[in-house]
Amino acid sequence: MKRKKMATVALAAVMALTAVGGFTVYGASDTKTATLNNAQVRFNNGKVQTIQCYNIDGFNFVRARDITNNLGMAVGAIQNGDTGVMVHPYQAPTSNAAPEKLTQQSAKVKVVEGNLIYDGWVSKAECFLLNGRYYFKLADFANAANTQLDVALETVEFEAKGEYAKTPYMATHNGIEVVWNNDTKVIDVNKTTTDLQQFFNDIRGGKVPTVKPDKEAANKDEVKESAADKEVKFKASGVLTSAPKEGAVLADILLDNSEGAYLANGSVNWDNLTGPYNHGSERTFGQCTWYAHGRFIETYGDMILDNVYRRGEDLAAWVKSAQDDRCPDLDGITDPNAVVPGCLAVFEGHVLFVEWVDYNTDGDPVKVYFTEANTQHNGTYYPDKDTKVKVMDLDDFIKRQPFVGYVIVK
Repeated sequence: MKRKKMATVALAAVMALTAVGGFTVYGASDTKTATLNNAQVRFNNGKVQTIQCYNIDGFNFVRARDITNNLGMAVGAIQNGDTGVMVHPYQAPTSNAAPEKLTQQSAKVKVVEGNLIYDGWVSKAECFLLNGRYYFKLADFANAANTQLDVALETVEFEAKGEYAKTPYMATHNGIEVVWNNDTKVIDVNKTTTDLQQFFNDIRGGKVPTVKPDKEAANKDEVKESAADKEVKFKASGVLTSAPKEGAVLADILLDNSEGAYLANGSVNWDNLTGPYNHGSERTFGQCTWYAHGRFIETYGDMILDNVYRRGEDLAAWVKSAQDDRCPDLDGITDPNAVVPGCLAVFEGHVLFVEWVDYNTDGDPVKVYFTEANTQHNGTYYPDKDTKVKVMDLDDFIKRQPFVGYVIVK
């Protein structure tokens, strides 16, 4: 599966029923029938609104202005004649007037690849122009904001590691998160803020940044597909039924070991990654978060994608948000003795996957078998070193780094 497609599927599997994103790839100028539709959307935790949109092949396209106005952001057409819009997340809307009511029940439109420029950074997205308004899938706004966040974090990291910058070029980053609630059929769209100043300070002070430069995680919660309408993307391997051998590699990451994880130019060989691990960005590939989440998906399959737990900048949020009612199959546990096979173990600045646990005759955990990535602490994936089974006594295991908790499947 291609990189562009998988990036939408994994930290960000996309909803298909009341779709705000999707995998349909239209031609350069395919003529399609757009049918008037409604979507239930809640902005910034406010009241649920009915947003008019147009549905094409099961996917909802929304007016750009309907989204940005509700988030307090400005939007405008690209001035040089290119197709698409520019979103200005730090400017107020140019007009707060209620959008015109859509009355055209259907229309023939040309779906094309357009530009969704977020704070000056160009992202490509499917769109169409109808009656002077551009329509995009809702998830594309979050994807564009996350792409720009990657750039911002990389820039701040460069500044922090240099000698001359006293402050980052931006103190905060305004982003967009889009979350599909399958129970209520409501789409939550929120304006988010990332503290770039703190990210700068942490790097300059020699600390692990509190903000993880993770495109997948920056969206915090991904737009979800309706469980009843999506295709099965991952076949779960299941939790182990016996203790693995120390040093064994259990994760199935590469499609062809001979092709490797990287291309000749050093970029990630996304086309050679299996589904569960084809997610994130060039920056997050090889990190502990990339591997742990991938192993979680590989073990439990789509059920993990149906539970919207945060994989965001603060690792502690992984545990806390697993307790959220949007995660009916997950729980977050802070008791270090509550470790179970198939859980994520979260520490300050690190996360790993627990493969197996040995218990004594009283049923207490005594030994933990686990796998992890970024063992070389340079963000590079080494197939011959990373992800191998390690074994530690529980007491030593929970003292490796400051312990936060476990994300477990109920």
